[in-house]
Amino acid sequence: MLYNNNNPSIEKKFSRSSLHVWTLNSYMNWVHVCGVQLSMEEEQVYQKLKWPEIQNEKCFASWYDPQKKCQLFTFETDSPESMTVHALIHSEKQLSEAESENFVMQIDYMLVQQSLKRYWKEHDAWLQGLNSLTSNLDLNELLHNIMQNALIAIPIVDKGFFTLYDPELRRLVPKAAIGMGDSIYDFKTEIGEGIAGKVFLDDKGNIYNPEQVIEGISNIKEENYKNLMKAAGGPELISPVMAVPVRMNKEKHGVMVVHQTKRNTRGLTSKDLRRIQGFADQAAIAISNARLFSELREKNEYLIKRNQIHEVFTNLSLKNADLVKIVQTVERLVGLPVFLFDLTKNEWQPRSSDKLLQLEDTILSEDLGNGVKTLSITANEIDFHLYPIANEGFPIGYFTVELRRSLHPLDTVVLEQAGALVALKMVNTYSLTDMYYEKIYEFFNELLLYREPKLLMDQSKEYGLSPEKPFFVAVLQIKEKGDNIQKRETHMRQLIASLNKALKQSDHLLFGFQNKVTMIIHAENEAGRENIITKIKAGGSLWKNNRSTVLRGGVGRFYTGLEYIAKSAEEANKSLSYLLNRDISGILQYEKIGINRLFLNQDPKDIEQFILEVLSSLQSPKAKAGDLELTLKTYIDTNRSVSMTADRLHIHSNTLYHRLRKIEDALEVDLNDPEDWLTVLLACYLSEKY
Repeated sequence: MLYNNNNPSIEKKFSRSSLHVWTLNSYMNWVHVCGVQLSMEEEQVYQKLKWPEIQNEKCFASWYDPQKKCQLFTFETDSPESMTVHALIHSEKQLSEAESENFVMQIDYMLVQQSLKRYWKEHDAWLQGLNSLTSNLDLNELLHNIMQNALIAIPIVDKGFFTLYDPELRRLVPKAAIGMGDSIYDFKTEIGEGIAGKVFLDDKGNIYNPEQVIEGISNIKEENYKNLMKAAGGPELISPVMAVPVRMNKEKHGVMVVHQTKRNTRGLTSKDLRRIQGFADQAAIAISNARLFSELREKNEYLIKRNQIHEVFTNLSLKNADLVKIVQTVERLVGLPVFLFDLTKNEWQPRSSDKLLQLEDTILSEDLGNGVKTLSITANEIDFHLYPIANEGFPIGYFTVELRRSLHPLDTVVLEQAGALVALKMVNTYSLTDMYYEKIYEFFNELLLYREPKLLMDQSKEYGLSPEKPFFVAVLQIKEKGDNIQKRETHMRQLIASLNKALKQSDHLLFGFQNKVTMIIHAENEAGRENIITKIKAGGSLWKNNRSTVLRGGVGRFYTGLEYIAKSAEEANKSLSYLLNRDISGILQYEKIGINRLFLNQDPKDIEQFILEVLSSLQSPKAKAGDLELTLKTYIDTNRSVSMTADRLHIHSNTLYHRLRKIEDALEVDLNDPEDWLTVLLACYLSEKY
């Protein structure tokens, strides 16, 4: 008997050279599974032997070849999987029927053992793979392990790649690959494009034979086709493929694609497809867990770093670090060039350059100066991020970050923490400055009263004034459209900073109170005073592009002696009142008001009444028809020149004389009488000015 339960290995019963066993795979190729490894020539010789065919319902077919001295068998197995078997055993004589039956049983038993051994190996690999997946929370490492474990669990496939859907790119992007060239990572397909795109779209796995693979990749873009072929080794290596969706509940993560390039093994089956799909489903859970873990880790790291950032700026606050140190710290933490623009001083911290100075017009513009939103702007082809530093909803400064890359969430945290510290320091500085200005305001009021000259002289020296030097007083006022106190205060501080810069070479005392800036300024002479007034006008030019703020100013005359400060201040305020009453912007010197000084304290209603009493008769329809008022004012403008007046009005001189008589009759005056002429002249002048 050939078969022996105590020695089930047929290769131990017979030498490996005495027998050979082949099985027919799903590709209709005979695969050598037992016996000494054959050369290609030997394989061809054996395959060309006259193998018996199974007849009727017999379990096997057999015949003896006396020339080759070997007996050939053909039979089929049922368990664990159906397959056709060719077996050959060298023998000096033909085996008996009983021996043949035992030989077939022994071969069948050997194949069952091999199958079970393979199944247990695959099962162990499957369990080991799943354990690896559920214990790994690093997404990048996980994706690579998924492919490795898939190929271990299904050994008839030997290479493949794993894609995840990227919602930003709207593409399936390869994240891990085994047995594929690096160009596979450039193979990024749309939904519906290629096999992976179609499986993702249909949410259904499938097996593709080589012909179906060619059809499945027929719609991919040219660049993707080149990358895929390069990664796979060329179109001549197109092989059977399995592709399954990677999903969890209704959420689709991506697609797994595996290739079977081994030609000497069985074909892909629905059982393989179910196994790879089960593996993909488990992988989806692992991916979800890894993503959740990654998100939690990122959030935890974010919170830790946010706390560290908070500690950094808390320490800076405790050390009372200056603005330059704060900006340098922000720059170090962000890793980008960072600057601070102080809106109240129009200054850059820690330094200024041409590219920064070109940003000032934008930062000081109406639209930006009123908002507290972050902005991105471009100057000289350089992108900047502006982060506002606000006080009660109004910007008082901006962090300016040169965008050499996109900002990260933690960069924004740095700007937030630093912005809060800078705002606190600036507001504290404002409070100290306001207190100082209050002291100067009180001192200025004492100067106006001038009750204790000796004490005032001593105090003036403490504030940087020289009582023996000539001086003048200037008062500037800003008017805002609207009632935003913070906006007004910011503009006031901007004005004060600008004026201090303009007057840095001159001895002066300056303070702000409400919406006014008052200055006591020393000058050597009138020429020096004119030069300083020019500088004041230049300092006030900050508002030239600001639509919401109007600047007006009055300048008093030149005096020597503290007792005249009240006089110069009164003149400055009168000049300012003159501009306010006429709604004129600009800076006006008192001496340039001229005759209007006589009317500065006059009630506007009295002036209107005077004009009406003198000129009302020229407002009648008859007088208007004769252009009498125009004639009178033209006559005044030409200094009573008959010829010039007639030329301007395009009338004859006789007509002009006729009109002048009508004017005298209407006004009941004699234009040659000095008093009457002064009355008419003053009424016409005031009608133009008020």
